[in-house]
Amino acid sequence: MSIESVKIDSNVKPIDDTSTKLQTAKAGQQAETQPVKPTDTLSISEEVKNISPIMANINSDVYNKPEVLRDVALKLMQELYQEDTGTRV
Repeated sequence: MSIESVKIDSNVKPIDDTSTKLQTAKAGQQAETQPVKPTDTLSISEEVKNISPIMANINSDVYNKPEVLRDVALKLMQELYQEDTGTRV
């Protein structure tokens, strides 16, 4: 029984403690030198900025009254029915 050597690719380098320390040091330097630039922005419309009257109505249970719920349900039903058949209720 004989042991044959394994072919080693020339692009594969062995990992030792020295090369690992160098790679970690390089990664740390790259993170420090690259400034962070914000890319996402948030824009709020004027209508959304004036939401306090709506929130006041929600907090005072204005929208929980039966007549308000009935009106909303009727408007939703009309819109949904109109989309399905093209006619109004």
